[in-house]
This record gives sequence, C-alpha cells and structure tokens, in this order.
Amino acid sequence: MTKKPETPSDPFFVIGFDKGRKPRGARFAEITDLAFEAAAKSGLDLVHPASAAFVEAAKKLPKGRVYTSGKAFIPGIRLELANKLLELLETDGSQVHRPDRSWVERANAERKDQVACISPTIPGLPRSWESVGIGHMVLVHESPADGWWEAVVIQREAEVLTLRFRDYPKLPAFVRHISAIALVNPGPANPS
Repeated sequence: MTKKPETPSDPFFVIGFDKGRKPRGARFAEITDLAFEAAAKSGLDLVHPASAAFVEAAKKLPKGRVYTSGKAFIPGIRLELANKLLELLETDGSQVHRPDRSWVERANAERKDQVACISPTIPGLPRSWESVGIGHMVLVHESPADGWWEAVVIQREAEVLTLRFRDYPKLPAFVRHISAIALVNPGPANPS
C-alpha cells in the first residue's frame, strides 16, 4: 500500500503594530484553526490567502509559533520590513483579515456587565473576628502618624492576640486585644 503524498497547506502571515506601536510579524507554514485563532487574538492583521508577490516578500518574516495554551508568539520585526509588507498589501490583492478590536477589547466588552473581583478569596484571611487564629493576617494600628500595618497572629488566648509585623519579622512580637485589630477583606462571601 502506498502512502498518499501530503499536499502542503497555504501559508498565512501575521503583520502589524502592537499596543506599543512596535512592528510585529510572523509567517506560519500552514493554516490551522488553532494557529488562526491564536494569531487573531493578537489584534494584528492576518493575511490569507496571500499573493505570490507577498509570499515572496514575506519570506523574511520569522516563523511564528503556536503554544498548546492557544497563544501565538509573534516576534518583533524591523520597521522597514513591516512598512514594505503593509504597502504591498494595499496593492497586491492578498486577502487581509483585520480584527475590528483586539482580543483584550473583545474580552472587556463581553464582561461589561460583570464586576471583577480585584482580590480573589485568599486563604489565610479570616472572615470574622471569631475566626481569627494562628497564621492569619490582620491589620493593626501602629500610631496616627504610622497608620495601619499587616500583622500575623502567632498566638491567641481568648480575645488577646500575640502578633508580629508581617513585613518586619525581626521586630519583637506585641499584644493587642481582638477589638483593636481590623480584618483584611477576604473576598466575596461564599454563596450558600
């Protein structure tokens, strides 16, 4: 039994300027759904199918990579090369797919009615004064001039806490009543 010869797929290209106005571009040997989707998320122009003149000029582009995570690596290129290829696209008849918005803008538009939690629930933050225990981080007031500082509970006896400053562990431990501390926001309450 003979093996069928594989027909190579058409190459596709990614070209444009990133958010920092730096030129980026890459060539991909074949067009696959994963590669096309990953390149489209970059917000750059995708060229497919490309004219013979564009394919010849775009051979100078570095090879692009698609990671298993679905992200594409599109390296920086020289400004002269980017300008030459973009000028060629205006006249040669290659098909250019231009995302109307970058993937970041699309993601933000899809989530406009949702409020993102800036600090997700973090283990080690008590939800109430009753639940404060050894190893929990709390806030303590040092003085009106110095303000509030993060401290770690190292011992609890009834409502008296022995604490040490989280960022200054070499300073001596100190004692505070539980009513003299503040809790750090542990995140949204668990829906029950």
